[in-house]
Amino acid sequence: MKKKTFYTEIAYVLAIISLGFGVAFAAKAGFGVSMIAAPAYTIHLKLLEMTSAVTLGTIEYILQGIVIVLLALFVGKFKISYLFSFVTAVFSGLAIDFAIWAIAAVPSESIVMRGVLFFTSLICCAFGVSCFFHTYVAPAAHELFVKEFAKRFGKDINKTKSAYDITLCIISIILNLVFFGGFKGIGLGTVVTALVNGLIIAKVTMILEKHFEFKDAFPKLEKYFEK
Repeated sequence: MKKKTFYTEIAYVLAIISLGFGVAFAAKAGFGVSMIAAPAYTIHLKLLEMTSAVTLGTIEYILQGIVIVLLALFVGKFKISYLFSFVTAVFSGLAIDFAIWAIAAVPSESIVMRGVLFFTSLICCAFGVSCFFHTYVAPAAHELFVKEFAKRFGKDINKTKSAYDITLCIISIILNLVFFGGFKGIGLGTVVTALVNGLIIAKVTMILEKHFEFKDAFPKLEKYFEK
């Protein structure tokens, strides 16, 4: 069977949109967002007690900007690709806000519907991450941090990813305890996502690579994202 062409630039756009809806569906389900989204979501819930002016997407790209600054400090230099990564973070934040608005009217009262929303969030996030795997355009700050940190210090990228996720989880737990004296925004869904996310991403990636051949529509642009 001849594979269809899937342009990597389109994969980048779809990754941002899909991950935005993944976060929105998880928040709507109410079982707990992923460890990656948990710090921003926790801060967002706290700010909602005072104002609704600051959106979840805004908080997310501000935190990703901080992550990029920390990365530059750790590796001892700032690359142009880090700036592109922040642009991706801003787009991702806007996508989250759009997705939250788009699904605002979706019912989430019943446990069955919440389960459907949560499962949908897992698929959306897995598809988004898989698309990011197949594009040369700078990823969001979290993926960039893991990649660059592991490369700079000669660490295993999978172990670095695990350590990064655990760090975000600890930060989220601390924020929850300080802000609420308990847990809001993280829960069983956060644990389930951590356990199955890798498996779902691998499955989605396998399906995509079985049916599509990823090619660059503008191959000359790739060099600008490697600096």
